[in-house]
Amino acid sequence: MRICFIRSDKGYPDSRVEKELYALSKEHEVFLLGWNRELQGDEVILEKHLIHDKEFDYYLIPEQASYGGGMKKMLGPMRRFWKRAYAFLAENKDRYDAIHIVNFDTASPAFKAAKKFGKKTVYDIFDYYADSYNAPGIVKSVIRKMENSYIDKADMTIICSEERIKQIEGSHPQKLIVVENSPEDMDVRDDFKLNERSSEGKIKLVYAGMLVFDRFLKETCEAIKGRSDIEWHVAGYGILKEYIEECAAAQGNIFCYGPLPYDDILALEKKCDLMTAFQNPGVVNNRYSAPNKFYEALMLGKPLMMVRNGSIYKNIEEQDIGEIIEAEGSDVAAQIGAAVDRLIARRDKWDEMGRRARELYLNKFPWSKSADTLRAGYRSLAD
Repeated sequence: MRICFIRSDKGYPDSRVEKELYALSKEHEVFLLGWNRELQGDEVILEKHLIHDKEFDYYLIPEQASYGGGMKKMLGPMRRFWKRAYAFLAENKDRYDAIHIVNFDTASPAFKAAKKFGKKTVYDIFDYYADSYNAPGIVKSVIRKMENSYIDKADMTIICSEERIKQIEGSHPQKLIVVENSPEDMDVRDDFKLNERSSEGKIKLVYAGMLVFDRFLKETCEAIKGRSDIEWHVAGYGILKEYIEECAAAQGNIFCYGPLPYDDILALEKKCDLMTAFQNPGVVNNRYSAPNKFYEALMLGKPLMMVRNGSIYKNIEEQDIGEIIEAEGSDVAAQIGAAVDRLIARRDKWDEMGRRARELYLNKFPWSKSADTLRAGYRSLAD
């Protein structure tokens, strides 16, 4: 089967997209249609991106827009992206048999093209859109109804955890599969070069992902800045990229790497000591989330800090592989600082925590299981 992924950003660095592209490429031809929000132009840009040992075609629509600028600011750019995405799908209708639709914000042009040209549709819910933004109740209700209709009409729907079944209640998927956010089990290289100002003797905290408000990045900066015992290494892109860069310029113990390929993200995380997977529980979507950073910490065997939110954090407490903070009604920066101090006080237990984390990954969350589920789902569409 020939598959066109459609994503409302560049698709890199994007751990879930890259893992799914690579997993499916073992049995299918796969390419990506995405949105480059940093550029403006009339022509779709073809880029070649290497994922492990394979090269993939990324067709990117240059249409300027902000990240995290709010729904109102995004309406105009998004409508233009939809129009151009549909034009691409129509012009290239003979190059794909199925459209792999990532989230609500790519669904409109994808389902329109699929219906017109007789293509299969797979609806992959990274984030349930109605619960991702602060919007008036009536707006959320409309979006929820629309998104549930997409779930109902898709040939297959993908969610990232069993928890999400509760979130999509009211929909009636034709076929539903769970593909966890686990990374592939691999020998991550250990030659990543940390910032030249990094000190070898200091503890290294790392976050590599979307630089957005609900990851408590500003609070982490407040907790870490000025400390002489710990460094914070940050990689990624998003609305807070400039803020992180300013923190790095002003603080001797904060380092910003910008966006990195996924292999480099894992290599950076391996080089560091502690990881975070903070998500603000005030965003409803986060209560059902399964953060990539959680699974990456397990695979790499790193102590992890999370927010008491949803249910996945319970693995941290039950296995004693990190620290949990309280976010609601509290000083989050102070909570993060205290969690760091508690972990440092147990530094002699980090190796044991890492072994338990690794065992949890292998026994409960291996990517090989999810990759097999994904490929089996697509095989059922071809039957």
